[in-house]
Amino acid sequence: MGARHHGSPLPELATMRLDSEPDVFTARQLARAAGAAAGLDGPDQVRFATALSEIGREALAAGGARIDFVLRNPPALAVVLTADRVIPADAAGLVAAGRLVDLTVSPTGPAAGGAGGAGGAGGAGGAGGAPTVVTLAKPLAPGAVVDDARRTRLRQILAATVPLSPADELRVQNSELVSALAELRDNQNELLRLNAELEETNRGVLALYSQLSAELEETNRGVVALYGELDERGIALTRANEAKTRFLRSVSHELRAPVNSVLGLARLLLDPAGDSLTDEQRRQVELILASTKDLLTLVNDLLDLSKAESGRLEPALEQVDIRAVLAHLDGSLRPLATRPGVELVIEEDGEVGPLYTDETLLGRVLRNLVGNALKFTEHGEVRVTAARTGDAGDTVTFVVRDTGIGISAEDVEQVFEEFYQARSHLHARTRGTGLGLPYARRVCELLGGRLDLVSELGRGSTFTVTLPRDADVCHQADAEEGADSPLTPGEAPVRVSTALVVDDDPAFRMTMRRLLADRADRVLEAGDGHEALAALHADPPDVVFLDLMLPGLDGGEVMSTMGADPALRDIPVVIVTWSDHDTRRGRGPGSAVAVLAKLTLSQRAIDAVLARVDALRP
Repeated sequence: MGARHHGSPLPELATMRLDSEPDVFTARQLARAAGAAAGLDGPDQVRFATALSEIGREALAAGGARIDFVLRNPPALAVVLTADRVIPADAAGLVAAGRLVDLTVSPTGPAAGGAGGAGGAGGAGGAGGAPTVVTLAKPLAPGAVVDDARRTRLRQILAATVPLSPADELRVQNSELVSALAELRDNQNELLRLNAELEETNRGVLALYSQLSAELEETNRGVVALYGELDERGIALTRANEAKTRFLRSVSHELRAPVNSVLGLARLLLDPAGDSLTDEQRRQVELILASTKDLLTLVNDLLDLSKAESGRLEPALEQVDIRAVLAHLDGSLRPLATRPGVELVIEEDGEVGPLYTDETLLGRVLRNLVGNALKFTEHGEVRVTAARTGDAGDTVTFVVRDTGIGISAEDVEQVFEEFYQARSHLHARTRGTGLGLPYARRVCELLGGRLDLVSELGRGSTFTVTLPRDADVCHQADAEEGADSPLTPGEAPVRVSTALVVDDDPAFRMTMRRLLADRADRVLEAGDGHEALAALHADPPDVVFLDLMLPGLDGGEVMSTMGADPALRDIPVVIVTWSDHDTRRGRGPGSAVAVLAKLTLSQRAIDAVLARVDALRP
């Protein structure tokens, strides 16, 4: 019966019957010869032969067996012993062989499969006296190849093997035993030598450990002393920083008054109504004016920074209309985007909703970031976006991305240090204090958010401002304001044909134009009172948004003139002012219908005013 492997017959190298004690000796000799021919080393040959002889004696006691020598893949030398009757699973021979080689025991059918120990002989002694099949295997050396040529060569070697007499086999076994004892003695001597070396090494390690422990203890004492010194220096640095902040705050306040005086005097000298100046004098005064403005900017930056550092900068939290903030930002900074090839793009996600924060501080941060981006971008665009972020939409993120000169990796964190400026060819043409970004980051932290920077030199920078939306507060504010709003859910906002915006600030007129873009078919603009009256007579609007502080003819005089003119007195006027107190001035039936504060101007406020205007129509 041929041995099988994975369902395929395995070619036998040799086959023999085990029916007597001499057959056990013959099987041992063939196993030793097969091991030598297959490339096993001496000790493995002895283990393989001994394991087969131990199992062979158990099989002989069970009535005999058939033994097949095979060579299989993965490369291994195997012996399949098929006993005539059951071999007990706890037989001493099986247990001994399992310690020497890979052993597999099966109660039924030949098994030349995987290797296991003697403990894996589950089911040996199977039902109905089925024959027990025991497979012994010994892996060959790595890289060994099993093919038909090798099998043929081993088959020839085993066929030529002449069995020894029992006496000769005993002599061979004795020789092997002597060799094993000699090897064991050599191994024992080597182990003793290694133990001696290990003890010597241990003594050295203990000495080194004692030395290191002493040095570590000394180092720890030094570290403790160093920590004490660092604590003292930290306290001194904190006091020095507080003194610096007080000094900056004091100096900023003291410098602001004389700087403003110099600005006023320079403007008086340049006033066309004053004494005439020569071209050289005018040029020098203009230089004085420009330098004084730069100095005032520095003083203001120092004052803002000192307030932020000292904790005296307290945010005035209120509901902020992000659309109005971006519109004002666009109007105030678009005049700075004068470099050819640079475009300022401001986008807003319509689903952002309101934000509960300090509108003034937020505006300063965004103007600072966008202003820097415009200064250091020669080609491409500066893009500003606002979107609701966070897993629950509980934050609002403003992103200022430019295609400018970028910032090197080593400068990314340093630009947030006071007075530090990354050097580039554009710094020769632009001015700065190195205080804007430190101030912006501190303000963001003060508002409960953060300011992050990602930049690559030569490719541009991305500044990200993330602020908490405070959804619960905003929701409550939405509900309260919705109660006073003239619009009910689903009601369309009021539209007018023509609206006139009168303000001397181009940036604010741009803001109003954006807020009225979807509420008026046409938006007219006037920069002073005289232009306003001319526009009113030329094309009477449906509503006038009027600033009171105008050059020449102020807002109050414009309203008086309108009240005296039958053609203009019935045109609704909405006063728009920096103050939120009542600044209405009577002029009979045409007095102002509403007062809006610029600081809290929003789309909702515009809708409420237009609804009131619509209600006044005959």
